[in-house]
Amino acid sequence: MKIKPDDHWRWYFDHDHDRVMLDLANGMIFRSCFPAKMLTAFARTEMPFSIEDAGEFYIFDEQAKRLNLSNEERAELVLNSLVAFRFLKPQMPKSWYFSSYHDITEPTQGQLIQVCLENTSNIATFIIAEAGASASLCLLAESQLELPDRTLRFCDPIKIMNDRMMQYKRKPSGLVYGKVM
Repeated sequence: MKIKPDDHWRWYFDHDHDRVMLDLANGMIFRSCFPAKMLTAFARTEMPFSIEDAGEFYIFDEQAKRLNLSNEERAELVLNSLVAFRFLKPQMPKSWYFSSYHDITEPTQGQLIQVCLENTSNIATFIIAEAGASASLCLLAESQLELPDRTLRFCDPIKIMNDRMMQYKRKPSGLVYGKVM
């Protein structure tokens, strides 16, 4: 499933599902992963998918293409990133989970980053939904991440201090030459 922004797309809030929805105008509906309690009041307003939304969509999509995701997963990450950018309430940083690196000084929206869990060598990949001067709102770009007190799932948001971020490097996907018997 490849999706492409269209001037018939529209945002609306579904009270039954308690989520922001995006009507993709071709019989498909996207349901965001964020419950209403995480969203601004503005999220409850029906509105068209704007030119600015389309521009942000392409920023997120270009970066998400670098990840080893199916088309469906990539679309989910891109659209949830867009919902997070537009409608998520401000969050406080929760950077104590991650080691300090000072590798990225000015992150950009849509940028892929990695963090290293404090006291381990586990590396996790995120996409920046909203870049900030000292901390950025990020969505998990892998299936899950075990933190000491909770588990983040694909597309879950967390605000991370910029000094904890590392440049994205694709993780090896397996053996290059196979096993020797």
